[in-house]
This record gives sequence, C-alpha cells and structure tokens, in this order.
Amino acid sequence: MLTTWKRIFEEKESMTKIRICPKCKEAKLKPAMNVSGWLAPDMYECRNCNYVGSFYLVIDPEELKESEIEDISDSGNDESE
Repeated sequence: MLTTWKRIFEEKESMTKIRICPKCKEAKLKPAMNVSGWLAPDMYECRNCNYVGSFYLVIDPEELKESEIEDISDSGNDESE
C-alpha cells in the first residue's frame, strides 16, 4: 500500500509544470479573473508585461538545467509587483 502512495506522489511531482508568458517569456503568470463561465478557457495575466490571455508556454522542470530552474523560480516568486 505504501508503495502505491509513493508512486502516486512521485507521479504528481513529475506533473509539475511551469507556465511562461508567451509575450515576455517570464514565469510571472497568475490566474486572471474569468467571469465568462465554465465554457471559456482559463485566462492568465502576466505580472511583468500585463499580457492577458488563455495561451501560455509550458516548461517541464525535469528537462531544464538546475541553474535555469533557479532563474525561473526566482522570477516567478517576485511578489514586489
């Protein structure tokens, strides 16, 4: 039973993706207000360039070098804006 939970947890960890703004290429996307209802796609807003849209780039952290991940996570956690 424990191995099953461990496997599920590892699969969930591997599913973590980083959302990147298609306009400025920064990892500063946050969910935007969506009042359209359930038929409309999720909208995201970039804190860096004010892009608003449903399109974004996705990066798998496992495919990046460790230094690149640190750069992205540092830029994504900047709450000063």
